[in-house]
Amino acid sequence: MSDIYFVAKDKRTGDWGYAMNAGPIINTHHSEVSPFFHHRDNVLYFSSNGHTINFGRFDIYKARLENYRWTEPRNTGPLVNGKGDEYYFTIDSESVNLFFAKSNNDEPENLDLHSFPLPMEAQPGALARIFGSLKNREGKPIHGIVSVIDMEKGVEIAPKYTREDGSFDFDLIDHRNYLLVVQGDEFFRMEELFFLEGDTEFDRTPEPIDRKIAFKSIEFESGKADILDNMKLDLAKVGNFMLDNPEMKLNISGHTDNNGDPQFNTELSQLRADAIKEYLVVHYNLDELRIGSVGYGSKKPLVKELTDKDRQINRRVEFDIFRD
Repeated sequence: MSDIYFVAKDKRTGDWGYAMNAGPIINTHHSEVSPFFHHRDNVLYFSSNGHTINFGRFDIYKARLENYRWTEPRNTGPLVNGKGDEYYFTIDSESVNLFFAKSNNDEPENLDLHSFPLPMEAQPGALARIFGSLKNREGKPIHGIVSVIDMEKGVEIAPKYTREDGSFDFDLIDHRNYLLVVQGDEFFRMEELFFLEGDTEFDRTPEPIDRKIAFKSIEFESGKADILDNMKLDLAKVGNFMLDNPEMKLNISGHTDNNGDPQFNTELSQLRADAIKEYLVVHYNLDELRIGSVGYGSKKPLVKELTDKDRQINRRVEFDIFRD
């Protein structure tokens, strides 16, 4: 068992004090070794095989000194820590690159030096946490990929798969603007801008993808086939889903009520389906061969038209998402 100790220097006399144990927040009943103190942010990095979140045997952790007390140590994440052992973590003065020694799982005594750009979770200032879960309308966990984009630096934090219970978390630098992106095969992509102020929880219920979808926002002006601004949010859901899932294909079908000339209604519904296809191809750079469009006019009503509400139900655009 090894513990980490520290010694304070008297600023007035220049004398060193007595060596003191860093205490039970840092030191466990197992071993803590190879400390590195980032003087600018008062963050201690060290290797431990005794803290709870552990990817291998010895992982690198960090804890901040606040008001003469250590914060709870946090694992610096899977980009730094693996199945082997990690020791002797250091970073340059500008917190750009990290340097550390790492063994593989089969030869723990064989250490190699590694260096690469400092990931977000290992940043000395990344001590605020976002956490949350993805669940469906019935409260059951949903599996997906969650990523965060630092809008001020223009970089994406390494994406993570949700855990078995649908949960996720990220360590981030506080007081910055971020974009949360949630993607999956069974739901539409979610994007959410936020300004981080301390630990923040995000529990979300993504909108599921049924095989056939008809958005209420997709309603054209009478006799026209122009894409309106209020359609674009829902069209973005479809476009982003097609980008995220390149193996999927899409059929767009346009439908009208039975008012007016049947031939005109069929031609108008075709123009509307084509307009949506063109919008998705142009704005989301999709292969047009992945998207079909057809206008049925009033040939496939959902309900018998007895009232204006019935006619409104039958006026629709349907999106049929499928695999070959």
